[in-house]
Amino acid sequence: MSNIYQLSDRGFLRIEGPDAVKFLQGYTTCDLSALADGEHQTGAICTIKGRMLTSFIVAKRGTSLYLRTDRPLVEKTIAFLQKYIVFSKAEMSDMSEDLVCYGLLGETDIDVGDGFEIDLGNRVELWLPASRAVKATSDTAAWLNAEIDSGTAWVTDATSEEFLPQMFNYHERGAIDFEKGCYLGQEIVARAQYRGELKRRLHRMVSEKQRTIGDRIDGGVVVASAPAGQLAVIQNAEEEAITVSFEDGEEVQATPF
Repeated sequence: MSNIYQLSDRGFLRIEGPDAVKFLQGYTTCDLSALADGEHQTGAICTIKGRMLTSFIVAKRGTSLYLRTDRPLVEKTIAFLQKYIVFSKAEMSDMSEDLVCYGLLGETDIDVGDGFEIDLGNRVELWLPASRAVKATSDTAAWLNAEIDSGTAWVTDATSEEFLPQMFNYHERGAIDFEKGCYLGQEIVARAQYRGELKRRLHRMVSEKQRTIGDRIDGGVVVASAPAGQLAVIQNAEEEAITVSFEDGEEVQATPF
């Protein structure tokens, strides 16, 4: 069985130009000024209310930044940033037809060439030009299981503008830099961190039924789903597991991640 998975739900946004980093720095939770050529970082773009419009992995090459995000959110993100970029020496473009995101579990001899190899610990993303298609499976169950095992949730079209980045545990994943200075939504994000105002947290649970992102449970909502289980943001201030119910009545144990 192939250990390479085509992640067709992932898209790409490129911001290029001499002001690319300077511009985007004012809209991301992570510190782009510390990003060296060829390196990558996880982060989010928030609204003025501190809710994540999208989350991403960003990689730098020359004067260009490449953001891998949920594919349906690429155009939404461009539209959101367009009103701010007009006075910067930078341009945005949707690269979702030019780059393909693959997931890798295990080893491979693929030469990424002018693409990107993104090491995420228990898995690797390969961002390759569409002209360099590789043999991959569309059955992404094992890949999604690996994301759940790592506690990884990405903002999707179903969860955009709903959650603070800490609700996805991004403060524990290096995706929020609390020393970088101002960015859109920063005041709300910082207040939740330093005043202990975070009431909803990421939990892991296992349903016996197929669940999708956006499914509701009492006190929360599913934000990542795989055959191995689900991640949900749930209102729970305790460290212990709690019992929650889906709208169809199924009860599951939800453990803080």
